[in-house]
Amino acid sequence: MNKIILLLAVLAALVGAVIYQQKDRKSRLSSGARKGVEMRELLLPALDVNSVQKIRVKDDKSEVNVALNGTTWTVAERGGYEASFDKISRALLALKEQKNTRKQIVGKESWGKIGVQPPGEPNAYGIGTLVELMDDKGNLKKSLILGANVNSSGNANASPFGGSNERMIRIPDDGDTIWVVGNTFSDLETKPDSWIEKAFFDVQKLKSVEVTAAKPEDSWKASRENADATEFTLEGAKPGEKLDNGKINLASLLSAPTFNDVLTKDKAAETMKGAVKARLVTFDGYTYDVQTVKQKVAEADKYFVTVAVSADIAKERAPVKDEKAEDKKKNDDAFAEEKKKKEEKLANEKKLAGWVYEVTEYTVSSLLKSRTEVLAAPENKEDAAAPAPGASASGLPNVSKMLEGLKPAAAPPAFPPASPLLEAPKTEIKPAPAPDANPVTGEKPAAAEPKK
Repeated sequence: MNKIILLLAVLAALVGAVIYQQKDRKSRLSSGARKGVEMRELLLPALDVNSVQKIRVKDDKSEVNVALNGTTWTVAERGGYEASFDKISRALLALKEQKNTRKQIVGKESWGKIGVQPPGEPNAYGIGTLVELMDDKGNLKKSLILGANVNSSGNANASPFGGSNERMIRIPDDGDTIWVVGNTFSDLETKPDSWIEKAFFDVQKLKSVEVTAAKPEDSWKASRENADATEFTLEGAKPGEKLDNGKINLASLLSAPTFNDVLTKDKAAETMKGAVKARLVTFDGYTYDVQTVKQKVAEADKYFVTVAVSADIAKERAPVKDEKAEDKKKNDDAFAEEKKKKEEKLANEKKLAGWVYEVTEYTVSSLLKSRTEVLAAPENKEDAAAPAPGASASGLPNVSKMLEGLKPAAAPPAFPPASPLLEAPKTEIKPAPAPDANPVTGEKPAAAEPKK
């Protein structure tokens, strides 16, 4: 009996310990156990985005640093290449205007469970994304750690594609208070290539393209007479040579291209060894000197390109004879506006010189083709002159050829002529005898009755 009572006491103690641990865990994850900081409306109150001139985003695998240099934001991990101002503006304004949905109190021992551990902690798990906002001197103004997304269904911030748009955030100055906000801050990434400005050059109204390969026999040049022509003509074509416009689409060559990443300038010489050179001239007066190459990087083919742009832009509009005053002003204004657009395009594209860009194969595949690869298949004159077997000169099937070799069917055996049929005797038709004539029999005819 005593043993039973003892076992029941031990069991009760274990159950009590489990209940206590569960209550303790809930108390650490709830706002009722510890007070923390007072509930507030904004995540980062009084954030002055104009004073932020450097942003650092870091996790346990990578980091990116963007800073304002003069009037341009740049990416340090890409050799000072221009950063996307739109992306930076979105990220800063989102932090400034972000409102808190609710708060929780979570002790340090549980930070890893919700992914708000700071990068650099030894033997830590649940590392979050550290975001640091600094001024022009590098002084830290605000910092926060982006944690795990909240997995809750049916809440007001739930994503229509499943899951939630809420995220847990820890601000070091707020102690154990964990803020829950209705934003995942997708712009705050740690990949440097996601921060670079992706504006690129754009070849429009291509007039001619000249490709200079390592071997002279692989080089080629093609052009067209006007911007409306859909097909290009191979220049310097030998007899029988013709450009196959189906193999390369020159009309849209490097029209609105994109790039994936950019290499620092110190890697340009090594990366572009053996590059194919090309010069593209447009009807608008732009000249693009392009180099492109395919390189094997980490067992994968990657394609790189460099570009230098120049342009011949008319400074004045050519005079028009007998042009009316109102037409002259209208045409001058249109010319000035177009001139300004061309000059702005040239200035933006000249910034790309010296950088090495990683692009897709499709972007530069036409420039990597040799002369033989852009030629149409040669026509065989002999085959074209002689009709094909089984065809006549007109191209229609030759029936006599199709029947050639076929023997006519054997004639049937001759039979002896049939004997003439015997003529049937002709029957003589005699007129009927007259009434008073003696019949053949000699009998007298009956006497006629007297007339009354």
